[in-house]
Amino acid sequence: MITQLTKIAHVSSAECYQSIQAEKLLFTVISGQLMSSSRIEKCKYQQVVFSDCNFYACEFQGVTFENCIFENCTFEFSHIRNSHFKNCNFTNCKWRASSTMDSIYMDCDLDQTLGKLCQNGKNIVLSEVKDYTTDIYIELAQVA
Repeated sequence: MITQLTKIAHVSSAECYQSIQAEKLLFTVISGQLMSSSRIEKCKYQQVVFSDCNFYACEFQGVTFENCIFENCTFEFSHIRNSHFKNCNFTNCKWRASSTMDSIYMDCDLDQTLGKLCQNGKNIVLSEVKDYTTDIYIELAQVA
């Protein structure tokens, strides 16, 4: 995991943002966290629950999420680019001035707003048709 704080100087002010690169998280619950002005790049998250988190002015670039849950999260001025979501669930999330582009959402449960955002920006939304039927074979004994 590489996490660093980078300072960018502008003519009128100085801003800081966090750069998270190649981070791998497994089986973790992240609750009530504020992530602000961050660039999350080439990270992999598996079975991570994000609960009541606020992503403000974040950029997700080339991030993979597998079997993750986002519940009651807020995405403000945040952007998802070239990322891959597999079997993820978004419940009661807020999306304000945020976007998603060139990302894949495979077998995900998208909330209504994210579903609309995915219609723009060359995203791919794939859903596997699940067959919940079971074939039962009963072999009857032959009566002599």
